Amino acid sequence: MTECDDVLSQLLLGRALDADAAAHVSACPHCTAEQGRVRRVAALLASDDVPPVPPALSARVLRLAAPLLARQARRAAWWTLARALAAALVPLPLILFLDFHLVRTAYGVLNVLLPGAVSFYVAFNYAATLALLLALTYGMIPIVAERQMRLRREECRA
Repeated sequence: MTECDDVLSQLLLGRALDADAAAHVSACPHCTAEQGRVRRVAALLASDDVPPVPPALSARVLRLAAPLLARQARRAAWWTLARALAAALVPLPLILFLDFHLVRTAYGVLNVLLPGAVSFYVAFNYAATLALLLALTYGMIPIVAERQMRLRREECRA
């Protein structure tokens, strides 16, 4: 900042000018011309007179900001969905590995105790049930993430 900016800032903040700043104001035509205006602005700011807010201002601001807010909400929703999917996909290989070995072991045990067709039927149905449960669980992730985002938005508006 220049010396003029420093002096005018001191005047705006209502501080007393030191000898160097006072000498600068008397010597500088720009600061001399601006001194009265800056003091008037400082007095207006210090008077705490706040103009009344028009009643329709909130509605107008929200209407004008609606497209931007909607775009930001969509962007936040995508990031929330991506984080939820990433967190859910991390343990998936381990779950599939354990389920594979569980079904294979169960089939081997059942094959010893039951005829081959019956043991295959039981193991296949168990594997199909596991696949259905995994599909339902992972299919619910976007729904739960969207619901959490909706609840978060409602909390922010409240």
